[in-house]
Amino acid sequence: MVKRRNNIGGLLDKLNDKKTDSEQVEVVNTDAGNATQTRNPAIKLAMGTSEKRAKSVKEPILYLEHDQVIMFKYHDRHTSSLDTVKVQQIKRSITKEGQHFPGIVRKTDKVTADGRIIYELIVGRVRFEASRSVGVFKAFLRDLSDADATKVMLSENEDRQDITPYERWLSILPLVKDGILSNNEIAELIGWDKGNLSRSLKARVFYEEENMQDVLLDVTKVKLNQLIEVAALYEKDKSGVREAIAFIKENYPTRKDNLFLKAVIKHVSDVLNPIAKTLYLDGSKMTAKRVGDRISLNFAGLPDRSNVDEIINALEQIGAFK
Repeated sequence: MVKRRNNIGGLLDKLNDKKTDSEQVEVVNTDAGNATQTRNPAIKLAMGTSEKRAKSVKEPILYLEHDQVIMFKYHDRHTSSLDTVKVQQIKRSITKEGQHFPGIVRKTDKVTADGRIIYELIVGRVRFEASRSVGVFKAFLRDLSDADATKVMLSENEDRQDITPYERWLSILPLVKDGILSNNEIAELIGWDKGNLSRSLKARVFYEEENMQDVLLDVTKVKLNQLIEVAALYEKDKSGVREAIAFIKENYPTRKDNLFLKAVIKHVSDVLNPIAKTLYLDGSKMTAKRVGDRISLNFAGLPDRSNVDEIINALEQIGAFK
């Protein structure tokens, strides 16, 4: 994946700039008495005109109680990724020194039971969770549309350097489904190759139809490429993958996350590539076949008791024992 730059500052500047091109054009009188238009301050200076410099504006910071904050509906942090070493480090830092970097919120039309305004958290989920120990959360207030809020969230990378590809992929699904941003815009913002992003989104059908959220529980333990591999098998042989999922859920209920995906791949592979062994015995012919974890034995004629060792050896060759 392409390493991306943190361009949140420039993005916020653009969103805050409400002026149009026509508003930025000024009329300057020349010696000839003709009016001319210029945007270049150097020309104004040469003409003897003065220009008012914009004063820096200190942006107020909101101090919010945690019950005043709800998650942005397109937030990109999965709850399973919040109990990490990094979150604990930030929590200790905030407890000891306070929250240095404010998050970003936008106002909602909701209020708490006692009438306080509720805000939607756009940027700073990790800082928000870590700041619970100090009681308040610092945040800048922005007036942002869904699309602009999403751009700001995806551009901000201070808290998301450790986000896994799978967690990022999960956060993209609702954006694509609701048409908030185009695939190209998303790819640009998160630094993914456009083609790889499009290919990864094909796994969405498998993920949603087979309710993978029920078995892929911890985003830190799921590899996106493994999910894409299973989705590709699903596209080729839907019934085969479904049979594998049902088999694993029934026989290995504790397998979750990447272990579950690996088990699906192995089961489908074993079914597609069964192992068989034929053994000719005295007065009998034995065929042993293994399909996944299922073993079948067929005898054409009764085997002799003295052939037991040969039969066991044949079973071992097809991996019939643990």
